[in-house]
Amino acid sequence: MKTFMSLCMALMLANPFVSGQVQTIDQIKTEPVTVTTGITFKLNSKAMNEDRIIMIGVPDDYATSNKKYPVLYLLDGQWGFSSTVQTLGWLSNPRYGMIPQMIVVGIHTGDNRARDLAPTLDKQNNAGGGADKLYQFIKEELIPFVDKNYRTYNYRVIGGASLGGLFVMYAFDNDPNLFNGYLSMSPAMWWDNGVMLDRTKDLLSKDPNLHNRVYLALTNEGIQMGVDSLASILEKYGSKELILKYDKQQQEVHETVSYKGTWDGMKFLLADWHYPLVDFGTKEHIFVLQDSATHNSDNHKIIKVSDAILEKFSDLYLDSYGRVITLTKIDKTLQFSCDQLPTVILYPEAENKFFLKNADVQRNLFLKGYDIEFEFIKDDSLVVTANGKIDITAKKIKHPPFVKLSDNILEKYIGTYLPTGQNNNLDVSKEGNSMKISTDGLISNIYPIGENKFYILYKEQINSSFEIEFIKDESNKVTKMNISKDGNVVLESRRIK
Repeated sequence: MKTFMSLCMALMLANPFVSGQVQTIDQIKTEPVTVTTGITFKLNSKAMNEDRIIMIGVPDDYATSNKKYPVLYLLDGQWGFSSTVQTLGWLSNPRYGMIPQMIVVGIHTGDNRARDLAPTLDKQNNAGGGADKLYQFIKEELIPFVDKNYRTYNYRVIGGASLGGLFVMYAFDNDPNLFNGYLSMSPAMWWDNGVMLDRTKDLLSKDPNLHNRVYLALTNEGIQMGVDSLASILEKYGSKELILKYDKQQQEVHETVSYKGTWDGMKFLLADWHYPLVDFGTKEHIFVLQDSATHNSDNHKIIKVSDAILEKFSDLYLDSYGRVITLTKIDKTLQFSCDQLPTVILYPEAENKFFLKNADVQRNLFLKGYDIEFEFIKDDSLVVTANGKIDITAKKIKHPPFVKLSDNILEKYIGTYLPTGQNNNLDVSKEGNSMKISTDGLISNIYPIGENKFYILYKEQINSSFEIEFIKDESNKVTKMNISKDGNVVLESRRIK
């Protein structure tokens, strides 16, 4: 017993938490925690006749890529800029891909917040009325500055909370097409007896064909905020193309709405968004480059190139946005296709250089004033330029040689397969000349490399070889499908349909 107690006492004395030997903070060398989410500077505004504090945050890989990005313009940047940059960084992480990577532009409001964000002078509060000047600054000075100095897409979202949310709806009512998405969190729609509610109703009544996304959020503040009325107006008078989501966050308070609202709202506003080929346009709103007169692809001359050259470039490419591009020889041209982009035809102007016709750019990409060229560097690399500037780079994907199979052979493999020990089925389908495999909404192209073998492109493990083998029974009927990685079977499945 004495020995056991002695051991316990020795251990207790050796423990600094018991013996009173806990260090104090002044005994430790400390350093400040520095979190860098962007830069800040003053931009002189002629519209407002003053300097405005601006904050800009870019994605982590901005300096090492040639990619372009959509932009979020965030009001009250002095409060929410850093948290918003970090939030969008998580949401756009390539591992998850919930939203595209974005540039965040924070607009500091400061001491004159009510003056700048409220559209009218509220006599009860004796404040407001300067939103038109701030809007003019954003439209005519800030957006052109950002577009000139950063690689941006013609795709913008504006966001704000409280009076900032009110300004978001003012921007919507002023020119719905300036921004593609509107993030309005606990907007102060009560301002000046609900003046913005009336303006929103008037706008929707006059222009019922708006194509935008609007996200509204409200905490436990009740009907006095006027957000319920705003949602009702948007639902009643908005078109089917005006996509609305209204979240009631009863567990949040006014001061916390922007955190959860930004997370949920940006996922909604950018749902199903894909990086465009060069820039963002829509059928309803073709994007016209300001100096479009200086760029004209009709100046190109189509030449004849050999089938051997076209076949050499016909292959799979992985581009700088992580997309798989397929180039296919069609007559004396190349067909460009990608699951996330329109299919277009490339016309040869040199043995290693192709271009898009103006009419195709406008009809398929909804752009005007863009001279888009595709140049092959060596035999395995592709560079896509727009008006002489590099937009996309791509590199050939190494894979086994592909073979051509008849439709009769391909159709034998169409069906549903159940993997051993799993509940999720694998569906093999045929769309046009392409074979696909899918599960739980995830779809991949598969390419024939033999009569019963197919290559699967798995972007996350591009250096590994994944193959499918279809197995027939004695009656020559396909009954099984195996998937192998680098020659080793990793998944066995049986056909159930």
